[in-house]
Amino acid sequence: MTSTVDVSHAAYFAFRDRLLGDLRTTVLTGEQLCEAGRLIYGRPNRLSLYGIPAPRMEAAGIRLLGRTTIECCIDDYADAVADTLVGLHTGIPHEDDEPLVVDLFCGSGNFSHHLGTRLGATVYAAELDPAVHAATRHNLDRIGARTRLHLGDYRDLLGKLTARGPRDTYFVEPPWGPAFTPAGLDLTRTSPPVPTILDDIRRSRDGRPCLVAIKTNDQIAHDSLNRSFAGARHLRSITPEPTLPYGANMQFHLYRLGSGAEE
Repeated sequence: MTSTVDVSHAAYFAFRDRLLGDLRTTVLTGEQLCEAGRLIYGRPNRLSLYGIPAPRMEAAGIRLLGRTTIECCIDDYADAVADTLVGLHTGIPHEDDEPLVVDLFCGSGNFSHHLGTRLGATVYAAELDPAVHAATRHNLDRIGARTRLHLGDYRDLLGKLTARGPRDTYFVEPPWGPAFTPAGLDLTRTSPPVPTILDDIRRSRDGRPCLVAIKTNDQIAHDSLNRSFAGARHLRSITPEPTLPYGANMQFHLYRLGSGAEE
């Protein structure tokens, strides 16, 4: 006889396959959003973005695509990381009035929204997928977010921004794709690879220090997190609640990024 856990486990992966398959670019119904909240986070209300839980999203006019629903950074995660970054900002001497805050692969834009709100800063965000960009633009307009959303490659956005000071903060979460392996998440195989992204950030700042936050899961392959951030200083790692079922916990890592030389 199959246990309840096994049934839930199978239902989760079956629904996940649909969200990344035939529902990938489909705007989900309210019923589908609630089902996603139940299967992914344990109950519908835990799937919450922009301060709006899944049972209220459809009525609030929020549009989430299948891929965004499985890939997004929910409120509980965004809150925990944004609060930690605010604390780090407080301890950094600065002359700039407002730090540069950049979300290079923004997806739903929820992390951008929370971080901008906490820091009282405009967030510059890039999204390459036109369908995701359109839905996110709609949602951010609905909630009045202080996010300037760029449709295009993250490198184009970096080329338009000027470093302001040591509190400048970049959020990195490139598509995992082939990086999601049986051995864990290999950050040297994301699209593009995380080391390449960090080099692009360094070049855009002429090596001036900044903060970088990255989202991963709890299984890192081949020590690729430490290898990717070689020369940077690790500041915090956070595993916020709620944790995902079956050990697929999300983690966030915060670093001080300099010129590439050991700090």
